[in-house]
Amino acid sequence: MCRKPDWAENWGLGRCAGSWGPYHGRMTYRLLSAKEALVVRVLLERADDQRWHGLGLELLRVKDMDDGGMGSLSFQPATPDPRFGAMLSEGWFKDADGTPVIVSINLDRDDNIFELDSWKVDYSPLLRLPASAGDILNCPVRMR
Repeated sequence: MCRKPDWAENWGLGRCAGSWGPYHGRMTYRLLSAKEALVVRVLLERADDQRWHGLGLELLRVKDMDDGGMGSLSFQPATPDPRFGAMLSEGWFKDADGTPVIVSINLDRDDNIFELDSWKVDYSPLLRLPASAGDILNCPVRMR
């Protein structure tokens, strides 16, 4: 049985998400690390749609994506076959080696949180996540 607080629907979590999801038994999901949560929070706060501001990140569960170590995460799905719908917001930061990294929060076709996409522009593995919100820029031009 899928159980969640009534307010979870208002946060775009769909019918079931987080630890309540009916599909949680198929793969191993985990809580966000502190630095992952920082990136997700910054990107959600930058979203034009204010319903994403203040989302309770403790409700979200993620798994690492097979992206060559660039740091992408898949959020626990609210439906059995989620598919990319739209990008919600994005940001840029420099990895420890100075290589630019773009991160974006993507939604599925039902407007549920879908993935944190992380792409290091030289395709090498990510060395570190940003230490502060100020390290995540809106525009890559500011990275110079």
